[in-house]
Amino acid sequence: MLFVLGNADLLTQPCIGICGSRSATPHALSHAGEIGYLAAKQGFVVVSGYARGVDVAAHLGAMEAGGATIAVLAEGIESFRVRGELRGKLDRHNFLAVSPFAPEARWVAWRAMERNQYIVGLSWALFVIEAREKGGTFEAGLECLRQRKPLWVIEYDQGGLQREGNAKLIAAGGVPIRGRRVLKNLLEEARLATHPKQERLALSIAES
Repeated sequence: MLFVLGNADLLTQPCIGICGSRSATPHALSHAGEIGYLAAKQGFVVVSGYARGVDVAAHLGAMEAGGATIAVLAEGIESFRVRGELRGKLDRHNFLAVSPFAPEARWVAWRAMERNQYIVGLSWALFVIEAREKGGTFEAGLECLRQRKPLWVIEYDQGGLQREGNAKLIAAGGVPIRGRRVLKNLLEEARLATHPKQERLALSIAES
């Protein structure tokens, strides 16, 4: 059972998930915002976990592109509050909050871990922005591979405490993202795979 607040029709649209650290580096936050923006421009609903850091950057990027976003909560729907960064940007058309937990449930660590399974489940593919060797983002990447969905992982020139999980996820089968061209190609291929009717219509119009 899912508890929802907002535009539930977004659940029927193709979605791209984005996961990353709450205490992300500025570089990672920039990646999250850009990917959220570009995914929305390609017609995807952006799904993330509504935590500070990467999640909020991804939600914000989608809305700045004029797209829509789904926030999967690690607590009950009654605890939902609009984050300061998103005030004035959410409306009843572009946003949906989702919780798999009882409406009155409070945030605890295990719910944050479980929440990530729902991000993967709702998404056609998952972007990992910045993952530690252990923790929720890393486990979300493994869950994506278990569900046999595309896993796309930012590959950094240098590692670090926030990024060692990225290299491990790439070694496990994630597709490395090494630049904007790769990112755009992946999103364009995803759009073709998930919007076939729209693409065929656009092609027929262009040829007529």
